[in-house]
Amino acid sequence: MILIAMLACAPEPEGDGLTLLSPREQLIRVSVELRGVHPSEEELLAIEADPTLYSAFAERYLADPRLSERLREVFNSRWWTRTGDTYFDAEEAGISVNEVDLARSVGDEPLRLLSHVFEQELPYSELVTAPYTMADPLLAQFWDLDRQSDDPGWVPATYRDGRPHAGLLTMSTIWQRYPSMGGNANRHRANAVSKMLLCDDYLSRPIVLNRAQVDQLTVDPEEAISTNVACQSCHSSLDPLAGHFFGFFHEEEPDGLRAATLYLPEAEQGWRSYSGRSPGYYGVPTSGLEELGQRVAADPRYYDCAVRTVFEGILQRPTTPEDWTMLQEHRAVFADAGWRLRPLLRSVVLSRQFLAVDAVDPAVAATLTPVRTTSPAQLSAIVEDITGFRWDFDSEDALQAQGAGLPVLMGGIDGRSVTAAGRNPSVGTSLGLERFAQAAAQAVAVADLDPARTTEARLLKYVTAETTPESDPKAFEGQIRYLYLRITGIPLGEDAPEPAALTTLWKQVYAVEGSSTRAWAGVLSAVLRDPRVLFY
Repeated sequence: MILIAMLACAPEPEGDGLTLLSPREQLIRVSVELRGVHPSEEELLAIEADPTLYSAFAERYLADPRLSERLREVFNSRWWTRTGDTYFDAEEAGISVNEVDLARSVGDEPLRLLSHVFEQELPYSELVTAPYTMADPLLAQFWDLDRQSDDPGWVPATYRDGRPHAGLLTMSTIWQRYPSMGGNANRHRANAVSKMLLCDDYLSRPIVLNRAQVDQLTVDPEEAISTNVACQSCHSSLDPLAGHFFGFFHEEEPDGLRAATLYLPEAEQGWRSYSGRSPGYYGVPTSGLEELGQRVAADPRYYDCAVRTVFEGILQRPTTPEDWTMLQEHRAVFADAGWRLRPLLRSVVLSRQFLAVDAVDPAVAATLTPVRTTSPAQLSAIVEDITGFRWDFDSEDALQAQGAGLPVLMGGIDGRSVTAAGRNPSVGTSLGLERFAQAAAQAVAVADLDPARTTEARLLKYVTAETTPESDPKAFEGQIRYLYLRITGIPLGEDAPEPAALTTLWKQVYAVEGSSTRAWAGVLSAVLRDPRVLFY
């Protein structure tokens, strides 16, 4: 009902037929989208006073360092490298380390290169042409990398096995995430490149085979692939692409971690024993992985895919043929900026469709996502920013820990079994948010109502452990109104029923528990579960 009310209160359609969010809601949306947190009340009051400040705030948020993590999340929705896997036992590599920390570093290798490209304002082509990868000390030890500095964070690094470097195309993380064995002959890897970088999944192409063709595949697959017209509709381009990756292709079971991840120059000609198709890129012969990176970087589809990835990640919906004109407008901005990502992001969040909740034209209205859903990572960041509480399991954020299962339960992906985010409310989302809110509320109530507290209260600013509804009803109402304002970013109306309802809740919990701390924890938990925390 609250979501329906949010949309019902939207302003009237403007000249282009679009109905936009209110200024306050616009700022919440762009802040959550780019930074993963709500704006401050000072910022919200400023945009209410002057709605033309939206672009200035968007520009400020585009420079926020938290945007890098948000960009990694958006691209991981296509690359699927954050799986929680290490692919090998750390002890096997001679590393004594928390497996969860190692899995995080492994999964982030390609995404950290993306961040480097973004933060250094490098052209997007660097992602597939960079003569380096990125590594923190843990990943460098695990994959045997030579880091360019002793900085404790992520810095450029190179593999020590003599492999050519072409950014994402030569990372061990990528080829362990997308392995290839036996007769597959790197075709899985070739399709992974096509899916991740060109937004073209060979497996989604409609192929029709008659019974004789199916029988031919079961008798001699390679013969069928090389002679069958239906097979060649894909394999004529897929197999030359696959021919680039035989240096990572181990025909025999490798002995230990190092052998399993090494690039073997002597294996580069392995394509001769399988498809017989030499390395090439859509009809153009190539000399190896470095030239492959150059060919990808020269392919218009590579940039189209980047635009599509950003557009879909931020608008939370798949693109359709009807989006072509809009996508081309964003692409033109991307091109004019030398294929740098920040201007592309700016173009999307400054677009009217990003802020629209309805349209006069039913066809246009059907393309809108009037209400966005926070990802588990965004929800964690929002609640931590408001309450100071992070839901940790063994020192890891529970809403981003793949091993805990909570990210998937609450609508996220695991990069393996679940590769599409769940945007609709579900039992899992409701249950997860309930438990999360209860834990955060208890932590805040204990800290804020501690009589020995020496710092400023985070949320319970207008009451103490001794305040009751009877002793100071105005303080109670003011406190509850403040909680809604701080937690949702939207002030309650004068006649809102929430203050009275939550005062009653406080009394009921207090009657059972005999503790004002427990009573306020109940109230805080209820407010933290408001749908406007989960949706924006």
